[in-house]
Amino acid sequence: MTCVTKIRGYSLIELLIALAIAGVIGGAILGVYKVSQDTYVRASSLEAAQDGARAGLDRMANELRLIGSYWVGASGAGNAIATALPGSITFQADVNADTLNATGDEITLTAQANSGNNSISVNRTTGSVGGNAFTAGEWVYIANGATQEVKQIGPGYTTGLTIPLTIPLTFTFTGPPQPAIVRTVETTTYTLNGTSLTRNGFGIVDNVTALTFTYFQKDGVTPATGLTDIREIKINLTVQSPDGSARYMTTRVKLRNLP
Repeated sequence: MTCVTKIRGYSLIELLIALAIAGVIGGAILGVYKVSQDTYVRASSLEAAQDGARAGLDRMANELRLIGSYWVGASGAGNAIATALPGSITFQADVNADTLNATGDEITLTAQANSGNNSISVNRTTGSVGGNAFTAGEWVYIANGATQEVKQIGPGYTTGLTIPLTIPLTFTFTGPPQPAIVRTVETTTYTLNGTSLTRNGFGIVDNVTALTFTYFQKDGVTPATGLTDIREIKINLTVQSPDGSARYMTTRVKLRNLP
């Protein structure tokens, strides 16, 4: 006689219930994952916006701090700040020290430059950043101790160790063995062009929604009444991230090179 053993399995209803429970659990896991992903993407975009704003703010602050360097006190120099508006600023300063070489040596005259000369001769034109440190339209600062002068480079200059000047020298500057030093002074403008923070027309930070400069006198409290009494600048910068959120950043800069 054959003995049949009944093997018990899952019914269709049990399988459907199990699938329903698995679906609920899977949906919950997927929901948590999506929320986590959205949170991560949002945090990443906010971090990118903050990094962009911080980089732009730091660069502006560092260069504004140099306003008037190798300019103030030199013959022929006007006010170190050319324009100071709520949304833009233009100033004179050696912001990049591009005339120094890798060991920090200055560019110097190779021959005496006399009062009335329309050009100067220098020992080199390259500096630590490479390329020609001298550009037509920029300014050169020439100094022998307390004798200092700034002159604009002539429009026809491209290369060479002889630098033409738009206006003749007022003073005489010595060559070797104790030659006068020569530096370049850049004209720098920061402004907002649409949604781009620009430096001399080139964008350095995108998605900027607001840029404001506020100008103060030496005490850092009294608002400046003109270009000549600006001694501290407050910068407010707002950058929008891709998800529409914003990052607000601010800093204050004391102008160390102005008397």
